[in-house]
Amino acid sequence: MEISLLCWNIQKRSMTKKFQHVFENLLERHPSHIVAIQEVRLPHHGHMPHFFKAFSHALSCNIVRNRECFGVMTLSRYPLLASEPYLSQMKEIGFATRKSAVLTKHLLPNGKTLALLNVHAINFVPYRLFERELERLSLLLAKSEERYLIVAGDFNTWSEKRQRLLCRLMRMHRLKKAKLQNASDIKSILGKPLDHIYYRGLRLEHALVIDTPVSDHNPIHALFSVKPESP
Repeated sequence: MEISLLCWNIQKRSMTKKFQHVFENLLERHPSHIVAIQEVRLPHHGHMPHFFKAFSHALSCNIVRNRECFGVMTLSRYPLLASEPYLSQMKEIGFATRKSAVLTKHLLPNGKTLALLNVHAINFVPYRLFERELERLSLLLAKSEERYLIVAGDFNTWSEKRQRLLCRLMRMHRLKKAKLQNASDIKSILGKPLDHIYYRGLRLEHALVIDTPVSDHNPIHALFSVKPESP
C-alpha cells in the first residue's frame, strides 16, 4: 500500500484563480492522498472552495480578520478520525501573530491509522522562544502512539542552530528526514531549507520538489509505502 503526500506553503494564494489552476494540475500530475498546506486563506463563513471539496479537511487558524481565516489546513482522501489544532504561545515580534499547526489521525485502507502533524513554525522571535515552541510541538507529538507518523511543513529553520534543534527533536520521536530530490529548488534562507518532511513506520519511495509559479515556496510531493509488520 502506498501513501502520497503534498506539502506546500501557498503564501495565502488559495482564493486566486491562478492557485486553483496550479493546484488542480499538480494533483493530476502528482495524485495525493493527503495535502498539508501552510498559509491557507479561506472564507471565515466555512464554505470550502470547490477544488478542496474532494477531501476531508482539518483547519487551524492563527489569524481571523475581514471575514477570512488564515492558518494551516490538512486535506485527506482518507477518513479523518480526529484532529487537534495548535497555536503557538508566543507572538511574532513586529507582527503580533501566533503560528499554527494541526495534528490529524487518518484511517488507512488496511485498517491501520496514520498521524500527521502539519506545522507552520514561529519565525520572528529569538532562538530561545523558537526552541520553546518546538518543544511544545514535541509534546504534542508525544501524544501520538500511531505506528505510522508524518511531520511536515514550513519550520522556518533558516539557521544551523534551528536546523539542529529540529533534527534533535524529530530523532526523539524516531522520525527520519525525507531526502529531497532536486533539493536546491526548496525554499531556503541563508542556504538553509525551511520546508521539511519527517516520517516513521513507513518506507520513503521519493520526495520530489516541484517548481511552481504561485508561491515563494515550492511544494514537496512525497510517496511512501507501508512496511510489512513484524510477525
